[in-house]
Amino acid sequence: MKGIAGQGAWLLLPLAIAAAAMLHLLVGARDIPVHEAWQALTAYVPGNPEHSVIRGTRLPRLLIALVVGASLGLAGAVMQAVGENPLADPGILGINSGAALFVVVGLLVLPGNGMAALPLFAFSGALVAAAGVLLLAGRSHNPVRLTLAGAMVAALFSAITSILLLLDQQGLDSLRRWLTGSIGLTGGVQAWLWPWLVAGLLLCLVNVGALNAHRLGARAAAGMGVNLLRMRLCGLAAVVLLSGCAVTLAGPIGFVGLVVPHMARLLAGTDYRRLLLVAPLLGMLLVILADVLARVVVRPYEVNTGIVTALLGSPVFIALVLRRVA
Repeated sequence: MKGIAGQGAWLLLPLAIAAAAMLHLLVGARDIPVHEAWQALTAYVPGNPEHSVIRGTRLPRLLIALVVGASLGLAGAVMQAVGENPLADPGILGINSGAALFVVVGLLVLPGNGMAALPLFAFSGALVAAAGVLLLAGRSHNPVRLTLAGAMVAALFSAITSILLLLDQQGLDSLRRWLTGSIGLTGGVQAWLWPWLVAGLLLCLVNVGALNAHRLGARAAAGMGVNLLRMRLCGLAAVVLLSGCAVTLAGPIGFVGLVVPHMARLLAGTDYRRLLLVAPLLGMLLVILADVLARVVVRPYEVNTGIVTALLGSPVFIALVLRRVA
């Protein structure tokens, strides 16, 4: 199936991201003129307070939004492909909740660990959650059953996380915003996170051919020589790495991985050579715009970005469930 937007989408989407990125730098609790923002990027003056806001706060936050959006968009596309389930999403299937629980355990129960160990906790939690959902769902590819299994795992892990935080009131105060998905808490993408992100991206790239064959059906893909077990394990590993990195940076932000792949298929079709390029770009755009809304909807205060993505994604999720059940 070809995308409805044709070749023009390849030009318009990067331009839309660039416009959204500039808007992200300009607006917030305090709006900054375009010329000041441009000077902050090209001719930074350390004593200028507006330049300091751009360089010290908004630019690192923009980079996190880009990385988180790309990671979740790509993870959602791969997850829906491997699971043959249009309702699959790292948040809905409990993977984000599992990653968040293990990060909380790493920070509160085992406080001697450094920040560089957080991705390992997030990956471990994401892997445990994914395995639990697959075991509960069984061999059936019924999307409703898989979604219910994910909801159960997410609820269980969220409850355990809440219990741990109630036992540590200081930890509750410091992690409350992070647990509802907040772009602006970590200060930037640390160097130790990039190798994990690159590994997740490479796993997606090496799996493109198998995913393209698999969209014709598991039996047809096997007949074409695709190793289905290797394809699924490779896809699951990519989802775990990308989701774990996103949770480490911004907490469990939901619905991005659900909505973006459907938008990408409308825009680029079902060929994964294009889809796996468009999905992260759309993820970037969605998270940037959600973060802008989070900062301006109740100015000078702000709501968490994860709350905005939930408000935007929940109606889409309900519509998809009703469509599948009908």
